[in-house]
Amino acid sequence: MSDWKPNLYLVFEKERTQPAIDLVMKIEHENPARILDIGCGPGNSTNVLQVRWPHAEIIGLDNSQAMIEQAHATYPNMNWVHADAAGDLSALGKFDIVFSNAAIQWIPNQEKLLANLFNFLQPGGVLAVQVPNPGKMPIHVELKKLSASEEWKDHFAALSSTYSLHTEHAYYDMLCGLTGCIDLWVTNYCHVMDNHAQIVKWYSGAGLRPYLDCLTDENTRNAFLQDYEHGLRRSHPAQKDGKILFPFTRIFFVAKNNK
Repeated sequence: MSDWKPNLYLVFEKERTQPAIDLVMKIEHENPARILDIGCGPGNSTNVLQVRWPHAEIIGLDNSQAMIEQAHATYPNMNWVHADAAGDLSALGKFDIVFSNAAIQWIPNQEKLLANLFNFLQPGGVLAVQVPNPGKMPIHVELKKLSASEEWKDHFAALSSTYSLHTEHAYYDMLCGLTGCIDLWVTNYCHVMDNHAQIVKWYSGAGLRPYLDCLTDENTRNAFLQDYEHGLRRSHPAQKDGKILFPFTRIFFVAKNNK
């Protein structure tokens, strides 16, 4: 899959950062010495951690070179590591908080990943994670329907992605063998958009990436995005003032190493 485009991702920086703020506020750890941010992206979530715990050693880790470069450019005084979270990270040592905002859905075998991340925790440490849950959201339903249509399905025969979706029940089952101290919740954010094209731009910076990689011709890609926007017009009707409500569901969980 092609590398991330930080500038496109950050078009909706405020909306993408709010879940990180909400997750940080649920972490009960007064004085963490070391914090690891898995899938730090352009550093917006890592900065939320820095603001909350300014005296902690915080490491932002991402497998995207473009994202790490953007993070370093924006926050040059913070610690950034270019690495794959699914690989061997043992050299990084132990942490009081392992954090991840909207990242692990791109990493294969999340059950193994969460067990590995939990093992990085010091006694009393906290694993705090947020993942999008678009399975039943119109943006995902319309995408799956369009990509499977007669007109478009042949374009995605070589679709390749590590993206995977799980329910809150599945995440609980992944965690309950690690600890009995689990806090898990689901939040439905309603983002106010000026038009349907903004929703397409939002998803082009994340969930649409594997699909757009299959469309190497610019005209074909634009035609697909136009068809996708047309579907979103049906599923996201305009409000009284012409604005569009864009609901986005996210799963949160905080698991404590109570050993």
